[in-house]
Amino acid sequence: MSDLYPLKLPASFREKIWGKRELGPLLPRHEPAPIGELWFSFEENQIANGPLRGRTLGSLMTEFGPRLMGTSFRPASISRRSAGQAQEPRQAAPGEAQPYFPILAKFIFSSDQLSVQVHPGDDYALEHEGGPGKTEAWCIVDAEPGARLAIGLTRKLPADELRQAARTGEIKNYLNWVEARAGQVFFVPPGTPHTIGAGLILCEIQQNSDLTYRFYDFDRLGDDGKPRDLHIERAVSVTREEAYGGPQKPFRFPPQSSRGQQWRRELLVACPHFAVERIEYSEPVSYAPDPERAHLLMFTAGEGRLETSATQGEASVASTRDSGGEHAYGAADAYLIPADARPFRLIPDSATTIIRSYLPDVTDLQQQLEAAGAVPDQIRRLIFLG
Repeated sequence: MSDLYPLKLPASFREKIWGKRELGPLLPRHEPAPIGELWFSFEENQIANGPLRGRTLGSLMTEFGPRLMGTSFRPASISRRSAGQAQEPRQAAPGEAQPYFPILAKFIFSSDQLSVQVHPGDDYALEHEGGPGKTEAWCIVDAEPGARLAIGLTRKLPADELRQAARTGEIKNYLNWVEARAGQVFFVPPGTPHTIGAGLILCEIQQNSDLTYRFYDFDRLGDDGKPRDLHIERAVSVTREEAYGGPQKPFRFPPQSSRGQQWRRELLVACPHFAVERIEYSEPVSYAPDPERAHLLMFTAGEGRLETSATQGEASVASTRDSGGEHAYGAADAYLIPADARPFRLIPDSATTIIRSYLPDVTDLQQQLEAAGAVPDQIRRLIFLG
């Protein structure tokens, strides 16, 4: 039986009209076309390291099942959808059921305003689009001075007024604009109108869906010279009236220590679709995979390596990303930690920050928070149940 190990997920570069050519400081490189998103945890992506190099994430889900995804994972017979498209193309083998990876982790780069948009929840999306809805969380990695984003409306708008505001562009004046700063976290429930302004780099954790209904697109033209599609009627139908409560206030767990090794762990936000944590360390730490669930690690700062039993004793020069080490990491890298992987060590060459996400047991997470001293009001603001 094959051993599972930390699986490196390469970035899939997605061009966007509002994207960047200069991707620094997260990823110091210049692109010939504007890159808006880097996708990592989707079924078609191919593993970039070790004996499973070249295999798709979907094929590994089929072969390894709970060894990869964890004993608590329940497969779903759904697929990622985009607005106006029947189904995202997949590469399942003939007669093979197409697996669905539940969390899509990505980086977003903005040099211009994104459209004013809203995402549907599961009930609406399943009924009208045949796929999952979209709940998401934003972790601000970098923000230029004055960069802004908008979440929610400043006041309740009746459907007719909301529809008219979208058609005229006045909707942008009803958005709840806030200045964005590195380190902030924003939770975006389905039905919440929102947009991202220029000058931002985000780590986004979301349901594996690409369903976006545009209210307004600032009169931009697409590559074909025509205005991009709007979805005003559907956007109005799914918009919720709840006021936005502001950025998240992370909860820091007591330091975890093993043989003098420590990391800092914060819960940023959680819901039934995902939990998002921030982990920071500057000395080597041990990592124990969770047999109940897989973990996604998105590196936002630092360099180093993941030292498994197979890589112990390698020269330290092989640890850096530039040297091509099998399990090296740097900013903008991503790893999937299988549930059945063996414990390993994180060996930093510089102070490291990880955005970690996984499918939570919400009750267990609530108990962890209570045991760590979180009060009921903090828990309510950290865990969203719908």
